[in-house]
Amino acid sequence: MYKYINVLLLMCISSYAYSQNILTQNIDGALKNACLDRNQTSVRVVEMPSGHIVYDYNSLKPLLAASVMKLITTASALHYLSPEYRFKTTILHTGQKRQGTINGHLVIRGGGDPFLSTKDLWKIATQLKASGIYEVTGDLLIDLHFFDSYNRAPAWEVNRSDWAYDAKIGALSLNFNSIAVHVKPGDYSGDKVNAWIEPSVPYMLLSNNAKTIKRGRNTVSVKRSENASGYIKMQLRGKLPIKSREKLIRLNVLEPMRYASETFNYLLKKAGIRVKGKTKVVYRPVAGKAIYTHLSPPLSLILKELNTFSNNLTAEQVLKTIAAVRYGTPGTHAEALKLTRQFLTLSRVDLRGVSLADGSGLSRKNRMTTRAITDLLTRMYSRFDIGPDFMSVLRVMGAYGVLSSRLKKSPAKGKIRAKTGTLRGVSTLAGYVATPVGKVFGYAIFLNNNRCGGWKADKIEDKIVNSIHRYGHNYLNTAQR
Repeated sequence: MYKYINVLLLMCISSYAYSQNILTQNIDGALKNACLDRNQTSVRVVEMPSGHIVYDYNSLKPLLAASVMKLITTASALHYLSPEYRFKTTILHTGQKRQGTINGHLVIRGGGDPFLSTKDLWKIATQLKASGIYEVTGDLLIDLHFFDSYNRAPAWEVNRSDWAYDAKIGALSLNFNSIAVHVKPGDYSGDKVNAWIEPSVPYMLLSNNAKTIKRGRNTVSVKRSENASGYIKMQLRGKLPIKSREKLIRLNVLEPMRYASETFNYLLKKAGIRVKGKTKVVYRPVAGKAIYTHLSPPLSLILKELNTFSNNLTAEQVLKTIAAVRYGTPGTHAEALKLTRQFLTLSRVDLRGVSLADGSGLSRKNRMTTRAITDLLTRMYSRFDIGPDFMSVLRVMGAYGVLSSRLKKSPAKGKIRAKTGTLRGVSTLAGYVATPVGKVFGYAIFLNNNRCGGWKADKIEDKIVNSIHRYGHNYLNTAQR
């Protein structure tokens, strides 16, 4: 009898060890790809909720996490601000209001809202008009004291690109401080392309010199320049095949404060409110009477968009807001990163080798470990107050919505929640994956200094996640490799 039980026990142990061996072999096999630099590669897999190690390779190696750093910002924001936090954009006036005239200044106070749009400003303008205001004798003041005057993360390089992912930040930011140039082919070969700027901005002029061609390669591009009168000229050049779909060229704006203030001034005029004075930017609190407050969507919804589209501006604005709310205005990166590190310490995250330089992962001065990320995933998984929100703001890979085509043919589709990261020579992935029987694992994969290219790096990461999904539920609590 005992002999029979021992045989069964040995068979079960052997089965578990075999599954663990298959999981290890699959991950090891994925990491043998010649395009990887093994010394600059790190993978860690842990069981939820215990945090028991399932696989560990170079987990304390400080590497670039790229946009996986947004997981740190997301968790910190939920901890310090709460899922229901809403950004405020407040309208005030100085002086007295009599018979529809404000005898003083009109003030728009930015509160760091990363989602503020032209549509929101138009709503504000029409609400002011509906309240009976039709004239302001003083200036339009842009109160930016919520943040300090740095419009980039201090760790970012000074010379930046024109692309939308590289937008400047500020207490009053509009449309992610970016614009889109829409381009569609004309009706016939030789025609100019159809093009327009969205949103339309009074001081931005589009010069269209792009042509429609019968066939060939899309070469349309935009170059911007400022003329002597202060207008920004957007010069559209190149060629677009006649059968092409509509193209979007997304650019950041050179002067975010001018962009927001001139747009608001234009919308006030359109709504029927005349501001007699000038538009001025101030970095001190302006005392006045609040007459309207615009609230953003809840933070949890903003973080969902942040992690789905990996928006760098949103990450940095959320980060500085943590400092502004917890330490007082103006919010700074230095104070925000200090608070973030304190949060990670309180969460019992192993911070050996970790260096935080920004909230988005765009800076190459960041250093992160897969151990720190999986420690964070473990702690957040068990936090009832913000853990469900943290999991819900991650992209569902392979199913259910935008940017979900990756892993759509995987047996794990819809059971993977993840944050991706990409920089030159860097590909990262981290999040949670469930097995067919509902066992959940946290994972972090950093492929630094790789020569794989985006597609091949994705395939390596996908193979690892698929292996966890398939074999993770039958693992042994093995010692760290």
